[in-house]
Amino acid sequence: MFSGLLQEHQRKVAEYRAKVDKHRSEATQHANKLSDALVDTVNSGVAEAFQTQKVVEQEARSLQSQANKFSKQTQQWIAAITTFDNALKELGDFENYVRTLEWEIQTVSDALERVSTEDR
Repeated sequence: MFSGLLQEHQRKVAEYRAKVDKHRSEATQHANKLSDALVDTVNSGVAEAFQTQKVVEQEARSLQSQANKFSKQTQQWIAAITTFDNALKELGDFENYVRTLEWEIQTVSDALERVSTEDR
């Protein structure tokens, strides 16, 4: 009788241990799946941030390149405007010279007319 009870107890303990081992194995598998899901979630955010950073860096390089081109173009415009401004100044000086010359010629012409009319 005791041997039968002992065997029954040992069988139940073995079944219980098998169930515990099975549940432990399932819990470990679920924990691994959860861990993988959490890591994937975190990694996707990190990957997205990394991709965004790459895009921002590329756009920054592009913007720097465009700024350099704009700076060179601006310098060319400044040089062209300076040349144009100097040409306008020279034209103004020439115009003033022509007016002065015209006034002097008119003065000489008037003087010659007066002398000519006085001699008659």
